[in-house]
Amino acid sequence: MAKTVFVSDKTLELTRKEYDLLLYLAYNKNRVISKNAIAEHLSGDEAEIFTNYDFIYSHMKNLKKKLQLAGCKEYIRSVYGMGYKFDV
Repeated sequence: MAKTVFVSDKTLELTRKEYDLLLYLAYNKNRVISKNAIAEHLSGDEAEIFTNYDFIYSHMKNLKKKLQLAGCKEYIRSVYGMGYKFDV
């Protein structure tokens, strides 16, 4: 199964983690998703060993930048102290 993301008519090149993150956020649209829930989704059982969420910040920053460069509206927003929200 192909995993392709389009913004308007442009194909968006995403890493596997960025794609999984976008899909997870879209599936949980209009809900605040905690950093811990995102870590568990992206890393499975390994999430418990992380002492910080730098890898989430990195993936989120890259995903938001790619979406913006493709002309996508800012659907993903940070919710201070809680996590992220995909507003539609």
